[in-house]
Amino acid sequence: MVTAKGLRDAAWEAHGRGDLTTAERLYRQLLDASVDVQDAVNLGALLRSQGRIREASEHYHRWLGHFPQDLGLRLNGVNCLHEGGDHATARQWLEEGLRRFPGHPQLLQGLAKTLIGLEERPQARALLEQLCQHSPLELGLWLDLGICCHGEGDRAAALAAFEQGLKVNPLDPRPPANCITLLKELGQLEQAHALVDGLAPGVRKHREVRAALAGLLLTEAKMEAAAEELGALCEEHPEVPLHWLNLAASLRCLKNPVACTRALKRGLALHPNHADLEQALGQSLAEMGRQEAAMGLLLRSVEAETPLPDSHLFNLQFLGAGYGLLSSERRQAMAREWEARKRAEGVGPLWADVLREAIGNRPLRVGYLSADFCNHPVGRFLLPVLHRHNRAAVEVWGLSCGPHEDTMKQHLQQACDHWLDLRFGSDLEMARLVADAGLDVLVELGGFTANSRLAVLAHRPAPIQLSYLGFYAPTYLETVDGWLGDQALFQTLNACDRDAHQLLMVNGGYMAFVPEKLPTLSAPDIRRRFRFGSFNHSRKLTNATIQLWTAVLQAVPEADLVLKSISFVEPAEQDRVAGLFEAAGLEGGRLVMLPWVEGWDNHMSCYDAMDVALDPLPYGGATTSCEALVMGVPLISLAGAGMVGCLSASVLTYGAGGMGLANSQDAYVEQAKSLAQAGPRSLDQRQELRSAVLRSPLADAGRLSRELENLYAGLATAKARLR
Repeated sequence: MVTAKGLRDAAWEAHGRGDLTTAERLYRQLLDASVDVQDAVNLGALLRSQGRIREASEHYHRWLGHFPQDLGLRLNGVNCLHEGGDHATARQWLEEGLRRFPGHPQLLQGLAKTLIGLEERPQARALLEQLCQHSPLELGLWLDLGICCHGEGDRAAALAAFEQGLKVNPLDPRPPANCITLLKELGQLEQAHALVDGLAPGVRKHREVRAALAGLLLTEAKMEAAAEELGALCEEHPEVPLHWLNLAASLRCLKNPVACTRALKRGLALHPNHADLEQALGQSLAEMGRQEAAMGLLLRSVEAETPLPDSHLFNLQFLGAGYGLLSSERRQAMAREWEARKRAEGVGPLWADVLREAIGNRPLRVGYLSADFCNHPVGRFLLPVLHRHNRAAVEVWGLSCGPHEDTMKQHLQQACDHWLDLRFGSDLEMARLVADAGLDVLVELGGFTANSRLAVLAHRPAPIQLSYLGFYAPTYLETVDGWLGDQALFQTLNACDRDAHQLLMVNGGYMAFVPEKLPTLSAPDIRRRFRFGSFNHSRKLTNATIQLWTAVLQAVPEADLVLKSISFVEPAEQDRVAGLFEAAGLEGGRLVMLPWVEGWDNHMSCYDAMDVALDPLPYGGATTSCEALVMGVPLISLAGAGMVGCLSASVLTYGAGGMGLANSQDAYVEQAKSLAQAGPRSLDQRQELRSAVLRSPLADAGRLSRELENLYAGLATAKARLR
């Protein structure tokens, strides 16, 4: 006959070797036969290890009735409730335990954790600070205190708590991992690296420390190193969803959309329905031209999310506006709800709290807020405007919130009178910094794009706040007073978008393309066939674009199509794009894909390989449209819906006198046929087009700077009259 001890030994042995089915059966058999608290503890641990949190919670509730005095069972039960998010019940169990064991430190620490879960952080912090004073060598208390302070937004106190934990146990990986993350958030990047370098080898190799280091590398935009570290973490610890998410982020920044998508699919196979992974996969599918599939995935993953996380909202706004997959009305409702939440976190309009000097005869203080003060289209379009701003009219503030460091960023910073680094800290903290600058006008340049810090505007750090240049749709925020554009850019806005903000029309076009230098034009290779082409990112190769361009090539059988995209650094992406055109009916031999090349001159010289540029739809080009024209390559574009559909329309209207604008797809194809019949572009023809463009408003940054200054002054004067 098997004794209780024999059953228990067998259960422990099965549990130890991972035979959980046998272990569970034996534990239940023991509890049915004779009540022993250790069997109840072990079965609860087994259920929790399998993620059966609801069953485990019911189990602990039942057996606490039998063993109310058992501290271990109570604490395990509380931890189970924490895992399930039932902090209210956890509080009841802890308070009952404290009545039985007054002042017991483990119960008090559990209560502090519960208060954090209930978002009663001030009470939790006060309790943890007392416990840390009483037991300064208890590492868990310092970790909980750091987590609590971080949740309150007190990063400095959180860092101090984690540093104290590091002193308590230098060999535990959690304190240094948390310190690295806090130093990153505080912008103390060199200190973070110094901490990593000073760790014992065994600690440095721990998963948590390596993950924190990878996050640091992502913040520094060191994507190759981050991808290498994260790829190894995913292979060694695939059970951590964040590793897959960050690996995908690094691959996306490296312009490897196929590898990014594969990583996310592997992550989702292990973590089905993980909202952040689903969102990232949706974004990745969009990068590969599968916008409808992407939007379906994005919408599915946010159905149960209240409130909607910032990153998820930004994805929906960007994709929904860019490809017409989400109505303006729905995007407006989402944006307004988000703005109201952000505004509720603050204390009202911050600009009104600053003692302001009357404008009088002084220059207007104008701040440009962007995550793209770098070698990015926004930075390149903005630089000539900054250079030509009349300093008697405006005092320029650069408000930088992006991670990239390059030569262009240095040029942009030098072109500003003042510079604020807004990468680190909360939106409210950064809004306070902006308000303290006493700006008259704040111009945000990113909208719903990564790292834009758009939420800063919800706290009203400036009396006049405008949207411009970097996002192809309205933000819909009530704290945005105006949207800068031009007649061609705004010609097809729907009623909702037209009424979202005051439309501020810039005479002569809303942007200027003024490269510091242009490569010498070259005579075309007369031996090659006629070539249409596009150097837009491959994400713009939608089904509609591929069908239209295939129709052009079918109408001009003696021509080829040349494509170039930064994503072509990945051979798998070239194969994917070639397959799309082949499926649409274009023979493989007629598609020419150019590899990505480093350097402005090398890139621009690639325009020698095309005779006519084709604009994609519904998301047209801007930078590539300007580049084609100044390289003497005519552009054909079809104006579509909204700003996103009229980017090239603005370029052609103000840079080429409207030449190349088609009013239908048939007209688009006919223009292509006509230009092809004229044959390859000669050197004289290229030079003639370049000269015309360089004489146009598109190439006149002085014109644009004056127009913006006049608009800013008019708004400031009107605002002053109202006060």
